[in-house]
Amino acid sequence: MDNLQLIADLCAIIDQQNMIIQTQAMELAQHDALTHAEEINTIRQKYAEAIGGPVEKLEV
Repeated sequence: MDNLQLIADLCAIIDQQNMIIQTQAMELAQHDALTHAEEINTIRQKYAEAIGGPVEKLEV
């Protein structure tokens, strides 16, 4: 295997790793958004109960 092929192979591996990292970051962001939506809904529920009004649920 010559140096150019080795470099090309290493670049391909790095590209694959970057795609995996980007996918993981998107999945974590989605999870984080869901967690925040649940927290917001809980706070809205408590607020509605405190003022005696209807609960407006945040849809994600």
